[in-house]
Amino acid sequence: MVPRTQVGSRGFTYLGVLVAIALMGFALVGASEVWTTVVRRQQMEQLEWVGLQFEQAIGSYYESSPGRVKKYPPTLDDLVEDKRFAFTRRHLRKVYCNPMSNEVDWELVRAPDGGIRGLRARLLSVQGDSPALREFGYVPGRSS
Repeated sequence: MVPRTQVGSRGFTYLGVLVAIALMGFALVGASEVWTTVVRRQQMEQLEWVGLQFEQAIGSYYESSPGRVKKYPPTLDDLVEDKRFAFTRRHLRKVYCNPMSNEVDWELVRAPDGGIRGLRARLLSVQGDSPALREFGYVPGRSS
């Protein structure tokens, strides 16, 4: 026979463990939301930096066009190796990936002459929003 003092305390430890597990679950959900926000903010900062690099490279390519007629680059690779001169000129160190997807999946913005005057990045949607676009491009005469 079990003494009367122990009968009332059965299950109390089990209940305490269940409450502790539930509280840890809530804490982990909160931490994951903060982590997701931090990662997205870092991706956006990286996107702004990469976009500025492309803007400057397209502007450098356009402004250094030989002759009086200015031209935009036909491909992104022409920003890395501009072979219009006797020596190869580099306007961009490399073709950067889109930080939002980690791929070179830029949507190119074409100029009337068919060259690339800018590019767009599709931003990841947050909680079912429709994805937004962020555009970077060079406009002659506009100071950055």
